[in-house]
Amino acid sequence: MAKPKGYVLYEGPSEIDGKPIVAILTLKSNNVKTGNMAQLWILAKDTAPHIAKKTGEDNSVCGDCPIKKECYVLTFQGPLSVWNAYQRGSYNDEFVNGSGIEKDILKDLIIRFGAYGDPAALPSYLIKAIADNCKDFTGYTHQWNKPQFSFLKNYFMASVESEGLAVNAWSLGFRTFRIKSPDMPLDTGEIVCPADSKGKTCLECKLCNGSKQAANIVIDAHG
Repeated sequence: MAKPKGYVLYEGPSEIDGKPIVAILTLKSNNVKTGNMAQLWILAKDTAPHIAKKTGEDNSVCGDCPIKKECYVLTFQGPLSVWNAYQRGSYNDEFVNGSGIEKDILKDLIIRFGAYGDPAALPSYLIKAIADNCKDFTGYTHQWNKPQFSFLKNYFMASVESEGLAVNAWSLGFRTFRIKSPDMPLDTGEIVCPADSKGKTCLECKLCNGSKQAANIVIDAHG
């Protein structure tokens, strides 16, 4: 039997706004920056991602992310391809909502939480099941300043766009991934993203995993 290209890990209400979402794990990636990591896509269940972005239905998976309108992820490419495949029934759904998944497919995977979408949309039990049983993971959240998502500091980086926001996130116990202009200095405890400083892929680096490490990561805005 051919190995599945991906798995449906969740179908249910978004933890952000309660509307239907789906989380799909794909096992391979051609992304040059991340390397060949498994990718977790978090998508509105019933609306194509490029349409959801236009109508505001992406709130279920992106929340109030301040840069979602300028997001570098092109929703009509990777996210749409994954959503269309899901609609066709192309992904294995025997582990939907986390039932037994850790015993079968996670132990050898390094997973990128949120190839599209914010992992805050997922229930905490599923985040824990994936993070505890995969080989390693990376992830980011823009929902770090909301009390109900404080537990995410154990898993993900707070994604911030200013030094002031970084300071706020640190006070809440989050490590940060900060975008800065090239002329801005680093703050104490920050390092330049190894993708820029050393040419590493995320697969090689794996520092963006919340409380599992100590550094705060900074990258210069491009373009």
